[in-house]
Amino acid sequence: MYAPFLFTTSEKELHYVLLHRKESEAFPMHWHDEIEIDCIRSGVLRIFLNGESRSVKAGEAVIINSGDPHYWLPSEAEVTSVIFSPDVISGTENSSLLEKEIVQRIGRLSRTTENWKDKDRAALIALVDELESIPEGIFSYELLVRSALFRILALAADENCNPPSAPGTSTACQKVMGRISNVFRYIEEHYSNPISLPEAAAASGYVPTYFSRVFKSCTGMTFYDYLTLFRVRKAEAALIASTDSIAAIAVECGFSSVKTFDRVFKEHAGISPLKFRKMHRQR
Repeated sequence: MYAPFLFTTSEKELHYVLLHRKESEAFPMHWHDEIEIDCIRSGVLRIFLNGESRSVKAGEAVIINSGDPHYWLPSEAEVTSVIFSPDVISGTENSSLLEKEIVQRIGRLSRTTENWKDKDRAALIALVDELESIPEGIFSYELLVRSALFRILALAADENCNPPSAPGTSTACQKVMGRISNVFRYIEEHYSNPISLPEAAAASGYVPTYFSRVFKSCTGMTFYDYLTLFRVRKAEAALIASTDSIAAIAVECGFSSVKTFDRVFKEHAGISPLKFRKMHRQR
């Protein structure tokens, strides 16, 4: 599993996190066992989810099921994300069976609240607001959090609230994400060096031609486009955080020359690496 967040594995701890995010940069493709609810507070969130590109406006929410491959595209959307393990229901009667049923139900239902009834959409947003308002450190903290999460699951997994989704690529992508996640890890570990399509295919265990088709269908971009985007995002972080020269960052991020780095960076960021660095250091 490739996951951007680390959750505790202790049964004594609550597998839950609440984040406020503004994704001005693309987030690399990933998947995780946790369920994620993204509430768009302002702007429009651009997300690639289960092989489909979606634009979700303020006031709506995105439901990312356990195992859904997804990534955020660059936008100025402000989002509150609630991420929690389905095992939050542990301890209830037949909890293991119920957990599987919830994940299966969400898998059949819509991933956005666009077609929800107004009252159900408002109820989901209100539960996220409720989670934000619970003060940590109080005796009833875990009880209140679990209560809100239970009610979120009740909405997300109920066909009366969340209508069935149109047929998509979700099931097909989920079947191969175990192997594709190996490629994401391989890129993370080797992006500074040249990476060929056959090398990436080998990391997935597929032959190159089949790997290319599978990767494109599940990520919405070719392997080389994804690799280039990943390197550009690493370069942006380095330009902001480090004092290394432009040339050093180009090499560190896997670009063959400063000229190539400058050209590719401009194509994605709209400005040169030097201007990008100056702009962000003035903030």
